[in-house]
Amino acid sequence: MKPFNSIGQAEADIAHYTVMNKPLSGYVATSAHGGEDVHRLEYQWAKTFKVEHAVACNSGTSGLLAACMAIGIEVGDEVIVSPYTMSATAAAPKLLGAKLVWCDIDPYTYTMDPKLVEGLITNNTMAIIVTNLFGQPAHLKRLASICDKHDIYLIEDNAQAIFASEYDKLCGTVGQFGVFSLNVHKHLQTGEGGVVVCHNVQNDKRLREAINHGEVRGGLLGLNLRMTEVTAAMAMVQLSKAKAIMKGRLAFAMALEAAVVDAKLPLTIPFARPDCGHAYYCWAAQLKEPCNKTLPLPWRRGYMKPLYRLPALETEPVCCPVVERIEDKMVLMEICSIDPTPDEIRDMVRRLGEVL
Repeated sequence: MKPFNSIGQAEADIAHYTVMNKPLSGYVATSAHGGEDVHRLEYQWAKTFKVEHAVACNSGTSGLLAACMAIGIEVGDEVIVSPYTMSATAAAPKLLGAKLVWCDIDPYTYTMDPKLVEGLITNNTMAIIVTNLFGQPAHLKRLASICDKHDIYLIEDNAQAIFASEYDKLCGTVGQFGVFSLNVHKHLQTGEGGVVVCHNVQNDKRLREAINHGEVRGGLLGLNLRMTEVTAAMAMVQLSKAKAIMKGRLAFAMALEAAVVDAKLPLTIPFARPDCGHAYYCWAAQLKEPCNKTLPLPWRRGYMKPLYRLPALETEPVCCPVVERIEDKMVLMEICSIDPTPDEIRDMVRRLGEVL
């Protein structure tokens, strides 16, 4: 079964042209922007996602860190996060000294439960970082309303949900900041890379300080989180192919779902929120009956243990019963890792059925 790979001759050609004809980085002292290709990517990304500003960086993790730096998170601040997400979501505020406050998840969407959030907000709460997990939009409109009410920031970790939507809004564009990933196993990829979007000039300026050593002279001490010209040039090609890429991944997810239903496997198929668009980074089902057997590749048992169990992120005792219960039931197919034929999809489902 071949791996999913959206990189082709067009990306190879533009990478070669850039290496041979352009500076590999356009960042210089006191520059707010990178080179020509970084600038073009930022412009096109903002236009595509209908936002005012986009800032390219060298990874989605860097984008999360830059967003946290831009709003001034420091020791003593509290940041509400889900324990059911990739570790970078929590690591970014933690590295700046913030206290992590864990919020349990909705059992259907696997994203932060908005009913629990308000009870976790204190005078020290600086932000909520919400993950649109597996390609599913979180309850963004409700969370944005809570953040407005309490005058705190909403940062979207949108690494897994590019072009997903909640009602009429694209994921990544609802909060004050939205962070996208171009990592090798995402829908659009350049090996590594990321983009952060925001809605006003001040946030744009602060992001650029964060990713470029503070060279914008605004007073923020920054790091080197910058994107190279080769990465930006390849990202432009990927963005131009986005519609076809997303269509192909959705077709895989729907074919997989149909095969599982036809086979009558003891799985609860992924929930898709009404009037919302799911990007299907992962096809995330739940077991109806307990099963401790090893699943046949490329099926995966579980996503990850709750982040508060990681030694580097451990806090005082946490009560997140949905996360604890869900993880033992989860069966995943990483839609962005393989590119199977229809026969291979049926065979994957057959082999899973034999185990279950």
